[in-house]
Amino acid sequence: MNPSQNSQTVSAHEIEGALTRLWESIQGKNKLRASLFNLLFFTEKNLRAKYVLQIAHKIIEKFPSRIIFITKNSDLKEPFLKIDVSILSAGKGEQEILCDFIQIEGSTHVIKKIPFVILPHMLPDLPIYLIWAEDPCKNEPLFQELKKFANRFIFDSETADKLSDFAKRLLSIVETAEIADLNWARMKNWRDLLSMTFYTEKRLNELKQTKQLQIFYNALPSEFYSHTLIQSIYLQGWIASQMNWKFIKIEQKEGQIRFIYRKHGQKNLTVSLHPEKFQNIPPGSIISVDLTTENENHFSFGRDLNSPHEISMRFSTLEKCEIPLKYLFERAEPGQSLIREISQKGSSIHYVKLLHFFKEMKGLNV
Repeated sequence: MNPSQNSQTVSAHEIEGALTRLWESIQGKNKLRASLFNLLFFTEKNLRAKYVLQIAHKIIEKFPSRIIFITKNSDLKEPFLKIDVSILSAGKGEQEILCDFIQIEGSTHVIKKIPFVILPHMLPDLPIYLIWAEDPCKNEPLFQELKKFANRFIFDSETADKLSDFAKRLLSIVETAEIADLNWARMKNWRDLLSMTFYTEKRLNELKQTKQLQIFYNALPSEFYSHTLIQSIYLQGWIASQMNWKFIKIEQKEGQIRFIYRKHGQKNLTVSLHPEKFQNIPPGSIISVDLTTENENHFSFGRDLNSPHEISMRFSTLEKCEIPLKYLFERAEPGQSLIREISQKGSSIHYVKLLHFFKEMKGLNV
């Protein structure tokens, strides 16, 4: 996917006219103008903004849309507004599919005017999705304005410092609109694998007898990901909330984070998160999951470090060890989690339950 070379810098009132001229300049056979959604992106101008922009471009390959990409430049002290328009190609088949890209950069002084700039350029009768690539807990006036007309909000908990505050903020939004979280989407493969493993009544009873759960994750950060704990926190929180374990406390010891829960029957169990470092696996990705039950049965799920999308599941008891089973995850690609959340409808019931579970956890920082 590549933008047209005819990108133009325009003033606010020239946006539609400039797009029309760009389309006229590339008219020809096998070119189709298409839009499934209005996709609004918001990010601060920082190192991560480059990643968000790459994701915005990547999404066009699956969902041709009119993209309005807003960047706030907090370093500028004087009023500043720059608008660039271009045409993006979603790739060539029998017909080349093209769509509009409107990129806006503004200083803090003018960012509050952005809704008046973009509202006339929302394509009517199409859903409006807002991809908010910053912490929604921050007091950003633009968010309050954009939320008035967005149908679906997509966040990334990578931007959050306090997950309990993040959970409370999203719960205040889900009452009136759909919500999604890219970190929730990033661990879908693991949720599906555990759901398949503990699907039968016999296996579910094994899960209910958990006494220790260990999750190993890639703690090696990148310039785009620094909160590498979140996917592991999400996975253990999802299991705990679905099993109705009662949260007792969080402990930190020797680089590990431990969650202490109480099950039915007043027995405690421990969930520990273990950091590891791997160059060939995305930051924050879960490496392995080990579960031990009260009767010493053991479930182990682990990545093949040479082929990280291959997962082996081993089950053993004190008397026997079953033949390992092999699972294949989707290969990780840029923008995959956003593509997954754009294609979903509604808010995940499990995710909303997880947010309710997290909102009461004091000390849940990342």
